[in-house]
Formats: sequence, structure tokens, C-alpha cells
Amino acid sequence: MHNDAPVYLCELVCPYQSTRTLRSGNNNMLEVKRTRTKAGDCSFTVAAASLWNNLPTVIKTCDNLTSYKPLLKTHFFRVIRHEHY
Repeated sequence: MHNDAPVYLCELVCPYQSTRTLRSGNNNMLEVKRTRTKAGDCSFTVAAASLWNNLPTVIKTCDNLTSYKPLLKTHFFRVIRHEHY
């Protein structure tokens, strides 16, 4: 989202652009490609976009790496803790 990743990874994901004006239009979402197979669903392009879109908005809209890392770490610890209970 901030062009910090290697070019080959940036080419695999695309920002979501709605054909209509929506309130969710500025939520830093990625386009999730439609697939017809389980293998396609597991591809980096689909999995990365799905995981990114499921992150809380506060993490997706974070504008620097220093703030992003602890927010993401805290989120993952909450997810893991929730799965074990």
C-alpha cells in the first residue's frame, strides 16, 4: 500500500476500486481475485488480499512502519489467544 514491498510482490496485489462511490472506498482494501479452485484460493494473490482486507482499519490505514508493526503484532496475539479459548 505504501510501495515499500519488492516490485514482484506489488505486482501481485491491486488496490480495490469500486465502480460506485462507497463509504468504504477509502479503507485501503485490496482486490480479491475470484478463483474456481482450492489451489487458486491458496495463491499469494488471493490469500494476501483476503488477509489484508480482514485486518482492522486502524492497521490498514497506518502510515508508517514504526506504528504498523506493534499494531499488527498485538492484533495477531489477540487472534491467537481468541482461537485457543
